[in-house]
Amino acid sequence: MNLPLSLSVQSLVAAMLAKPGNRSQFHLMIEVAMGKLEQAVASATDYLLLLDRSGSMGDIVGSATKLDVLKAACENVINGLNPDDRVGIVSFDHAPHTVLGMTACNHAGKVNAVNAIYGLNLGGSTAFAPALQEAFRTVGAESSRKRAILFFTDGEDGGSDPRAVAKQIQSAGISLYAGGLGVRNEGEKLLDELAGANFRSLTDAKDVTTFFAGAQAQAQAAIVTNLQLRVTPVTFAVQTNFELVARQGKPNYVPSDPSKKTVLLGDMGEGDLYQAYLGLQVALPEDIKSGRRAFGKIEIVGDVVSQGIKAGVLGSTPIAVMFSDQPVATVNQAVKDMINTAATAREMFKFSQTGDASHVANARKTAAFSNDAVAKALQAQLAEIESKVASDPNAAQKQARRATKGFSAEDAAAALKNLGRS
Repeated sequence: MNLPLSLSVQSLVAAMLAKPGNRSQFHLMIEVAMGKLEQAVASATDYLLLLDRSGSMGDIVGSATKLDVLKAACENVINGLNPDDRVGIVSFDHAPHTVLGMTACNHAGKVNAVNAIYGLNLGGSTAFAPALQEAFRTVGAESSRKRAILFFTDGEDGGSDPRAVAKQIQSAGISLYAGGLGVRNEGEKLLDELAGANFRSLTDAKDVTTFFAGAQAQAQAAIVTNLQLRVTPVTFAVQTNFELVARQGKPNYVPSDPSKKTVLLGDMGEGDLYQAYLGLQVALPEDIKSGRRAFGKIEIVGDVVSQGIKAGVLGSTPIAVMFSDQPVATVNQAVKDMINTAATAREMFKFSQTGDASHVANARKTAAFSNDAVAKALQAQLAEIESKVASDPNAAQKQARRATKGFSAEDAAAALKNLGRS
């Protein structure tokens, strides 16, 4: 089955031909889109619920304890799973405990899973790394099924660095979703690093329910998992920026990895649309002339479990720029908006990570220059963020982080509806 997956690159403006050796700066918008499948794809998925049971889960949120809210949210998810799905449960405090191995979601399996959830009791302190390691072991490093870990915590990590384990999980093609309920700002930074676009900052009981339902829905709808954008520029080009900016017309900011060569997009289903920004600075070669010139390539890489594809190249396109020997006046407005929107999201993300208020001021300036709906959505959050910067900087950082993670399961459902499939 061929995937209706498309990859395109648009530039801001045709470049004015200059002398060889001169440096030119190119602004490029990358779009990855998944159309409607010709036939349905089996959606059997393994879900591992990785649940914090540390002592602080006994605190009250709304009218119930955090642990009771968590149990109700997980029960809703389990009851909605398909018979060919499987579910497993690992709880953790300072140490992990496999509550339920991977279990078929027939009637008896669901009853066992719900009973296991309601049997959870409060424990002690919190450690992420051993919990993630046990979740990885339970769901399995190799499988012919889609797999997702739904990781929930309300605390700060007090153990060894969990980043390496999270990388192992993602490298195995397992989708990692992380929800943090009332986690302090420093803890959210770590969760954001672990799960990227799949991290959600949660504040109340409704958020917990929405997180689990949304993560499960996204994992179920995913056709491609562990999706990445990978750029390979020519040797005489230097990247200035590379980042995911929006998904489904909503803010969903993820910067590239330290190499600036890869952006982790996560999962992709029918109707999904990703928009990313790439800045490229090029020393023009000796043979430069008018016409279209490629300065490397962009690939989409991912796993398609239904086709047995692991880390396969699913699409590729050249980084092509048009050069003109005449003055250029036409500007691609969509790319212009993307440049400003990327800058707005980038500054808000930097503020969320560093607390430097100058980034909020920079975000305000860039948002004002964009007509893009994503920029407007970010701009709508700025007033509240600015009002908190002086009085409660940690709350302002958390608000900025939430603003750049705007994609939800509802957006995915709307995309499917637009394709004529509910």
